[in-house]
Amino acid sequence: MTALMHLVNFTPAVRHAGPLSKTMFYALVVLSVVLLYLPANASADSQVCNQHSELCSRAYNDVTFISTHASFALTNATRPSVPGTQYKSITQQLNDGVRGLHLNIVQGTKATDVWLCYPDCNVNNGGTLQDTLSTVKSWMDSNKNDVVTIFLEGNATTASPSAVLSAFTQSGIDKYALTGKPTTWPTLGSMIDDGTTLVVFAESTAIVNANTKGYFIPYGGIVLQLDGPFNYGNEWTCGPWTRSTETILLIPHYIVQTATYGGTTYNNLPYPFNLDTTNGYQYEAHAITCRSGQSIWVNFMKVDFYDQGDVMTPTLKLNSLPYTNDEASNFYPEFFEADSDLPVF
Repeated sequence: MTALMHLVNFTPAVRHAGPLSKTMFYALVVLSVVLLYLPANASADSQVCNQHSELCSRAYNDVTFISTHASFALTNATRPSVPGTQYKSITQQLNDGVRGLHLNIVQGTKATDVWLCYPDCNVNNGGTLQDTLSTVKSWMDSNKNDVVTIFLEGNATTASPSAVLSAFTQSGIDKYALTGKPTTWPTLGSMIDDGTTLVVFAESTAIVNANTKGYFIPYGGIVLQLDGPFNYGNEWTCGPWTRSTETILLIPHYIVQTATYGGTTYNNLPYPFNLDTTNGYQYEAHAITCRSGQSIWVNFMKVDFYDQGDVMTPTLKLNSLPYTNDEASNFYPEFFEADSDLPVF
């Protein structure tokens, strides 16, 4: 376009009072055709929502997101003896496409502190809620076209409602929060346009009620969380089957084990084995099976060790999005030479 304008010496002023040269005439014809078919918004970048333009027109509850169980509870080369649910930091999780964070809240030693611990603070202490929220807020500041969801797991007996609210306001992340109890969910595109790219669900009614601004959305009546987790991968379930007003479907998809740590026996420690299977075909089968049995969309698949196996490809499939090596040839039927003795009809 710029080259064409230079070719015709394009300026707002009239530069030629006489007849147009043949070169200029044809250049103007070409320019007119280009302008005729140029989309009205071609000068602006196409909107992208959660890394895909196809998701912009979809309602929040019509999208499948990957969420991480106890997102803060890390175990890695620097802490190999500490049981954890994830190998990568929350920032890396977000960079990799995780869009749901589950935070297990516990009252700290100070009345103003809320800690993140799983299964308790003697096993894995992930620091304060405020510090984690500040980390998420920093990421959201640089990624304004992404919708993120936080699940606050815990109740008023495990964490002070006022301290939880303070962590949100002090971190500054509350400026992104969607307010109110939606009866109809907005599209990702409209949430991004409005700057309300954070959804916060809270298990505790007391914590919900402590927020007069209305950006803590209650689980009750909105989130249908299926049964789980289990000790074996063949125990996946899609119950409970009954629901009333729920519009968000959350599926726990991870395995726990009973083990002793620090002299205490726990029945819900992470199970970091067979992850290629758990986070592979079992992930996809679990999601699709529950989708066929429930009348609402699969919104969150809650996993441990999200970076092991492959949870990304099935999630792209659920969202009807292109995925790596998604080529027509992958769907060609396989033909085999028939035995010559077989009858031909």
